[in-house]
Amino acid sequence: MKKIVLAAVLAVVGGAASAEGYVGVVAGVTKINSECSAGFSCDDSDSGYKVYGGYEVAPNIAIEVAYTDFGKTSFDYGSAHAEIKGSAVAVLGALRGQFSNDWAGVARLGLASVKGKASSNFGYNGSESNVKPYASFGVEYAVTKGLKITGSADFTQVEYDGDSGAAYLVGVGLQYNF
Repeated sequence: MKKIVLAAVLAVVGGAASAEGYVGVVAGVTKINSECSAGFSCDDSDSGYKVYGGYEVAPNIAIEVAYTDFGKTSFDYGSAHAEIKGSAVAVLGALRGQFSNDWAGVARLGLASVKGKASSNFGYNGSESNVKPYASFGVEYAVTKGLKITGSADFTQVEYDGDSGAAYLVGVGLQYNF
């Protein structure tokens, strides 16, 4: 039993010695699904971004922290205008799988503090924060040893004023490993 514990400790220490950190940014199109009532003009697509950093704790396994701006959804009815904005701060586990020397796939899963903020030109303003599941799937192309071009799709749920909608960001970006 002592030999197994010692081997596990040496494996963790050896893995930590070869670990590397990275930072990245993704920009793209966003959507917060919401119900558009009859007579309203609704626009639920926007642009947004994600900024993240991670630390590889074992080969192809990392822990990440990310901030994602999911953009806004807007509603218009005559002169009335309302918006819902979504953002999230997430802690994620990332699992990478190599397709080739240059290409890899990545799946991220974790929890996020998701903020939904509603505002209008007729006096209503409110926000709601909740902990929600967060998932992301993507691909990475290694341009050099330290620089990757990424593509990803991020998903979570935004709650606002007792209602909720699925939020996503689909984009491309860069990741730098150090």
